[in-house]
Amino acid sequence: MLTHLNRWAVILATLALCQSSMGQTTELLDVRQDTQIQGLANTLGIPNGVLPLDFSVAKYRVTYPMPYLGQTFDVTAAMFVPVDSEGNTVTCALPTHTYMHGTIFLREAGPSYAGFEGELGYLMAAGGTVTLMPDYLGLGGSEDVLHPYVHAESEAESGMSLLSAVVALQDGLGFSLNGQHFVSGYSQGGHASMAMAKRMQEDPDAGFPLAAAAPMSGPYDMSGTQLPMGMAQEEYSNPAYLAYTLLAWQQTYGNLFVDLSEIFQEPFASGLPAMFDGETPVEMINDYLAGPTADIVQPGALEGLMAEGHPFFLAAQDNDLYEWIPESPVQMYYCTLDEQVFYENALVAEAWMNDNGASAVTVIDGGPLNHGGCALLAILGGTVWINNQADLCETSGLEGIGRRDLSWQPAAGGVSIDGLKAGEAWTLFGLNGRILKQGYAPEGQMSLAVNAGLFVLRGAESGVIRIAVAE
Repeated sequence: MLTHLNRWAVILATLALCQSSMGQTTELLDVRQDTQIQGLANTLGIPNGVLPLDFSVAKYRVTYPMPYLGQTFDVTAAMFVPVDSEGNTVTCALPTHTYMHGTIFLREAGPSYAGFEGELGYLMAAGGTVTLMPDYLGLGGSEDVLHPYVHAESEAESGMSLLSAVVALQDGLGFSLNGQHFVSGYSQGGHASMAMAKRMQEDPDAGFPLAAAAPMSGPYDMSGTQLPMGMAQEEYSNPAYLAYTLLAWQQTYGNLFVDLSEIFQEPFASGLPAMFDGETPVEMINDYLAGPTADIVQPGALEGLMAEGHPFFLAAQDNDLYEWIPESPVQMYYCTLDEQVFYENALVAEAWMNDNGASAVTVIDGGPLNHGGCALLAILGGTVWINNQADLCETSGLEGIGRRDLSWQPAAGGVSIDGLKAGEAWTLFGLNGRILKQGYAPEGQMSLAVNAGLFVLRGAESGVIRIAVAE
């Protein structure tokens, strides 16, 4: 027998597509119950209580228009909407959390298709946010154009146009927004989320004020950190990224080179363009470009590209994203053994912003992890941080979450905790589930000495609170 949730999903699936007057469409892809989402969290090794998993979630593919180079393209995105146990959209107004995915080469790896990062959307939305994940132009269902890789303007536009589409779609899908708009992203998504956050602040007429942003392991300083450090390596870990950047920026700016053989030796100059077809995996491109950089590029080519005044260097400066002063909280995450996106990007951005008057910009050092090892820790940390600031919709009758009972604030040497009862047992966990500290609460406010990092505090009676401490 069908459950209420599955019966609702089948009815919507028969309708399949909903179209608004502005041209955006939605397609219901999946509905997962809260127990299934808890199973996903368990599979990923996420300790209980780190994320609020209060709702079932409906996943849609949104198709919507966005501008690029004077044309309008149809692009796709994943949208995750909280629903109750019977499949009804929730009655309270919801914040949005736009998550920008990392570098992908296959169109079908977009979050609204088969991409793993799309799975994380269920975990984010189950806490009570409408979670949005653009596939980006040239990826997902967008064909006939090369994805404009690490191009700040089009990255930001993919998110802003999606928010506009969701506003137009909300009434027809039965949910409403509360006006809080958060953004995060990892790797290329760190760059994209910083671009979108900057755009949200600088374009108030768009109607999407930035509540907070959590860019993670992103190349915010393309011209001064990411490209020079990558080009200086005798053998870069992902040479496909450089080719991706060159071809994408050539498409966007049109003046980086006349022929790719000016930069790459043969057979690479002739063979590379056909590999960026949205169907060739990154592993194949990296294997094609394997070996010392000196055997792949023309002598002096990289130095020429980064010469002051060269169109490529000017394009890199155009896509730097640290020279602005956030008025909303921004918390960046990085790991010190990142071999793909150098952690100095975050330090440069944090220093410039704070030196120039920012008051709510912080960084979190995730420790000596490589790019892949840093990913889930950073994404969880960013989501925890956003959830702590969002006005989340809560189900009735929840037990053990306790978000309204406990609160925390930074204090000298750690944090101060309010809401624990005198004598109540408490336990502090790391995000890996390891017990870090235990004790009994004093009367009134409790001081807790912790270093920078991401934690979960569980009271025996008062529930759980998630803590993110900046450096």
